[in-house]
Amino acid sequence: MGIGIDIVQISRIKNPDLLAKGILTDKELEIYNQKGINKIQFLAGRYAGKEAFMKAIEKGIDQTSFKQIEILYKSSGAPTLTYQNREYEISISHDGDYAVAIVKL
Repeated sequence: MGIGIDIVQISRIKNPDLLAKGILTDKELEIYNQKGINKIQFLAGRYAGKEAFMKAIEKGIDQTSFKQIEILYKSSGAPTLTYQNREYEISISHDGDYAVAIVKL
């Protein structure tokens, strides 16, 4: 069983719309574009989550695309990560200028 963790300093995100197009799936982009969403915080959480997952599966960006990994919500509101039609446990948290995510395989 693998575990991955990643942290993102939210203030380092300088061009959120460009980054969103590069790392989010179509379904994630729909959420990102909804009114009332803190776009930069959402994006930082997704970035941290996808990086944490890549660490857990021991594959880098050159082996796995961010767009192959999708983080959506369960009916309870908790996030869930899907990769190659398999679902994985993920937790994402935000505090101040940081977003952190942990993934358990």
